[in-house]
Amino acid sequence: MIATYVQALGGQAALQNAKTRVITGTVTNRDLTTANLTMTEKITGEARIELATQPNPTIRATNGTASWQIGGGGPGGGINARDITGFQVQQGFRLADFSLPLHLKERYPDLSVKPAYEMVDGKPAVVLTGTPYPHVTEELAFDRESGLLLRRTITSGTAGGFGIMALGEQIDYSDYRDVSGVKVPFALRHSTWNAVTTEKLNDVKINAPVADTIFAKPAAQ
Repeated sequence: MIATYVQALGGQAALQNAKTRVITGTVTNRDLTTANLTMTEKITGEARIELATQPNPTIRATNGTASWQIGGGGPGGGINARDITGFQVQQGFRLADFSLPLHLKERYPDLSVKPAYEMVDGKPAVVLTGTPYPHVTEELAFDRESGLLLRRTITSGTAGGFGIMALGEQIDYSDYRDVSGVKVPFALRHSTWNAVTTEKLNDVKINAPVADTIFAKPAAQ
């Protein structure tokens, strides 16, 4: 199924030749508040997500090793960057999955196929299950006909007052379009236990110039 997915996206060579991806669009939450989105990624794992929230922007970035965030609540105020680790990093970069198709076997070393076909939005789907991190299980549902990824379902175990609690998330992908020989989903819906956001992409540029400095944590103001 992995080989079929890679081919559906444009093929191994096209994915390997795509070194950067710059996305612009909008994010709408369950309160129907919409903010402009810019997401910049490198195939080597760096990512930066910017939301034009008010009164201050929300920015989240990783250089592949260290990660940080501005805004979005938490200590440190709304304008200074703070380090994020663990589950915050995992959840914060769910949608920054530019390099995922080429590294599925590394991300999910224990992938297995569920024995029965499932339906996702009326489409027959093949579902793979894997464990990308300790206490995290994911199901990846691929369109049986096209091979494209339709849905990721994530269950994360986190420590709470009553032991380990299971937190669920779901990402739905649709409206795939060809961009420089690579198929990209232009509509995404991310549901968690406490939020629902819908991402609509307006423009995607493959191999746009990207400066490494944008992934570095800025000094405090």
